[in-house]
Parts: sequence; C-alpha cells; structure tokens
Amino acid sequence: QFLTAELKAKLYLKLEEDLLSTTKEKNKDAAFIVPIHSIFGNLASSVTAPLGMSIDTKGIDGYIGQIWTGPINWSLSNYESEEKSFFASAYALYDYFTQLTVGTDKKLWLLVDPVEDDPNHTWNEYVAWYKHSVTAMLFMSGIDTYEIMPWPDRMFLPDHETGGGSPAPEDFRLNILNISQVLQDIPRGGEWLSGESPKPTKGIAVAIADSAMHQVSHTLDRRMPGSLCGKPAPKLQGLYGMLMPLINRGIPVSSFVMERAQDKNYTDLYKVIILNYEEFKPIKPEMNVAIAEWVKSGGYLIIFGSDEDKLDKDDYFWWRKLGFGSPLEHLLSQFKNGYGKGNVIREEVSTSDFANSESASKKYLPLVEEAVNKSGLSGKLETPGNFCMKRGDYIIAHSLKNPISLSGKFINIFDTGLPVVDNININPGESGLFKDISEILKYGKEPAVLQTSLRLISQEYEDGALTFVIKGPEETPAVARVFLAGIKTPKITATDSKGKKIDVFVQKDKETCLLQFPNSPDGVTVKVT
Repeated sequence: QFLTAELKAKLYLKLEEDLLSTTKEKNKDAAFIVPIHSIFGNLASSVTAPLGMSIDTKGIDGYIGQIWTGPINWSLSNYESEEKSFFASAYALYDYFTQLTVGTDKKLWLLVDPVEDDPNHTWNEYVAWYKHSVTAMLFMSGIDTYEIMPWPDRMFLPDHETGGGSPAPEDFRLNILNISQVLQDIPRGGEWLSGESPKPTKGIAVAIADSAMHQVSHTLDRRMPGSLCGKPAPKLQGLYGMLMPLINRGIPVSSFVMERAQDKNYTDLYKVIILNYEEFKPIKPEMNVAIAEWVKSGGYLIIFGSDEDKLDKDDYFWWRKLGFGSPLEHLLSQFKNGYGKGNVIREEVSTSDFANSESASKKYLPLVEEAVNKSGLSGKLETPGNFCMKRGDYIIAHSLKNPISLSGKFINIFDTGLPVVDNININPGESGLFKDISEILKYGKEPAVLQTSLRLISQEYEDGALTFVIKGPEETPAVARVFLAGIKTPKITATDSKGKKIDVFVQKDKETCLLQFPNSPDGVTVKVT
C-alpha cells in the first residue's frame, strides 16, 4: 500500500508539472495555482496527493487551501477523545496550508465554503460549523486572501438539496455576506489578546509528511487503549493525539511540514518540534540530517513512539540500505557527538494515548513544558484555554475551556443585524467575530459606514452628506451599520443603478443607525444627510 500510494503521488506530481509546462508555454505570465485538500482530510478519506512534495516544483505560484465542513468532520470522526472539537479540527486543517507557504514567495488563498454536497446535514448544522470555520481560518494571521465559496448557487438559488433545500435561510445568507465584507477588509498580521489569561506559548510544531498518506493502514497494527476486543486505532488518533491536546488548551501549535526541513528559514520559526515516526516515514535521509542540525542549533525535539513496525523492517527503504534498523535509529545516530545547543527528549509511548485527557495532562503536556522551558520560549507552557486575536479593527475569539471577556464597543459580525454591543463575552464552545468601533464612537467627527454586508464599493463624506455604494445578490437584503457623528434626525435615501428609489428600513440608536434595503448586483447608492 505504501508503494502504491507513493507511485500515485509521483504520477500526480508529474501531471502537475506537465500542466504547469503547458500553461507557461501558452502564456508565460499566467499564474499557476494549485487547489489542494488538507492532508488530514486526505488521511481520513484514504486519499493520497503530493502536498509537501509539491513545494520544490518551480513555477507553482500558489495554492488554494480547500477547507469546508466535510474534511473538518471527516478528520474529527477519525479521532476518539472526550475533548473532540470541530473548531480544533478546523484549526489544524487551516494551519497545515499556512505551513506550505510561510516564508516563501508562493501565495495562499484559504477557502471557507459554507456548505458541502452531503444533503443529510441541516442548515442549522451548517450555520454553526461555518462560524467555527471562519473563526479558525482568521487565526491564520499571515494570510489575508480567501476564496469565499466555489458554488454560491447552492446558497442563493433554488433547486439544490443542500441543507434540506436551497436557497439557504435568509439569516445564513446574511451571515455569509457580513463575513464576506470582513474578508475583504481584514489586514494581514495580528496580535494575540489575553484579557485576564496569559498570552499563549508560540513556536511549537508537530512534524508531518506526505508519507503519512501512504501508510494509512498502519493504525491496524495498533489497538485503542483499554479496548477489550482489540479495536483498531482511528486513522488520525496518533497525529491528532499530538495536536489536539495543545489546541484544546489554547496553544497555537502548528504542523511542521517535513518536506521543508532543509529550509533553515522555515525551521527557525520553531523552538520545539514533536515527532513520531509511527505516523509517517521520512522519505529521504536529508530530512533527518536537517532535523539534527536544527537541534544542534538550539532546537528541542520530542520523539514519541517505537520503531518496530513493518515499514521500519522493510529492506526497500533507504534506512535499511544505509545499514540502519529504522529511520528513527538513523536520526538518533546523528547525535553521537551530542545535541549541541539543543536537546532530544525520547519517550516510547504511542501518541494515540494522548487523546485521553488525563494521559495528555500527566504524560504529554509536562514533556512539552519541559522542552518549552529549556528552549527559552517562555518560563512555562501558557495554556489560556481559548484563542483571542486582534487583526486591525477585528476581534476573533473562540473559547475551548476558559471564557473570554473584553470591554469596549463592538459590532457583532455573526449577528445578521450587525448590532453594537458593549462587551465581548464568549463561553466555552462558542466562536465570535467582532469589529472594534470604540475609537470611532469616541473620537469620530464625520458620519461613516462602520460595517456592511458583502461589497462596500465606495464611501465619501462631502458637503454634509455621507454617500456609499453597496453591491450584493438579489433577493437577499443589504445591511449597513452607520456612525452618525451626532446627527439627530438623519435623512436617508437609496437609489439603484438606474436612479430608481429604493425603500430603506432605518433603526436608529444613540450613536449609530441600522439600514436594511434590497440588494442589487449592479449596486445601490445610499445617501445620509
């Protein structure tokens, strides 16, 4: 199975190279973008593809990281734990894509498709999953380019089976339009917010390689802890067993793409790498050599698992041809003269055990904390129990174990009416997306659009009038929250692209007003005087 999958990946890579060559022959200036699925979704579906293997292909200009509710749930269904979390699974999938491109000249678009092909899920399920997906995606602060949805007809047009029948409910369509405007506005970069909690520890990664997809049957050799009937471990039990306990405690752990191990700019991003060769095999000895050099330069490597599976003992592989019993034996041989400035922590326990919360707390997290302390990342392993980040004016929040509370004035993006709220309060299991408008409400001197649904094309304030243009799909209302700058009795008019008057619903509060009116793909011009 390993060799068959390896062949498939190489043929797939050859196909990409042929398509790339043909594209550049026809138009040398055309960008060549590869849409790819997550490695975790592929593992769950027993699919293989060249993901990390494609990094060195010259001419690939970027990737679309294709994420939606399907792969997130497929991955989660291949992991058994009392701490299972849709958000945590989404976070892991989105993060993997960022690791393919960080520090390179390749561009990345992250997909956040709100639905999938399975007609057995309800619109209520999709709404909840979509909010968690958006939140997880926006924590990837190095990315500000997105694919909003490949098939908008499943959301906005009739005659699809999605969710029990399309179009989607109006509230969900409005949610998508509200979020679409955020995705246009949100800047790259972000700052972790801690509130009363410590800021999370960064610089930790879990190693993974494409070869994990080649050995999807390896879990049949392992049994679930406490399983009397010898139940095989789920496909992601070992990999998620390293990632999920950290994500669930609010630690922004990343996947470490082993195909990039020889890229020093990439390895320098991390101080602690967690590795288990039960889950994948390094496809060339240079990977091990690079990891060893990273350790000697000051990195702390935590190695789990044994090195006695059937692949370790197969004479086909490079480690056997070099005279080593396993790839792990080859890696450890690199340290015969010591660890240099770093260190290696070795434990033979299987990482599938860490899906158990008690085992993770007693066996796993103390080892990670030891490595964190000795690496100089921080005085202790900070586990805030939530994720909270500010990107520009936007606040992204998800609580896993500990609630999140922030004071100020915010627009709740996930609420279709874009209401102004005095504080942010997020309870365990909840996601939130807000726009901080505290400054403009306090110091703003001119009326301005605070937030709209879908496409805010333009806005200007001149001669005592605020004029703005919104474009959006028909049969879904437009929503805009406007700062009035002290105007007591605003006069509001709206016209379509042909100058025809459009009725506007107005709901005024102390400092702002909510406007709602029919959308138009050609644009609606709104004037506030």
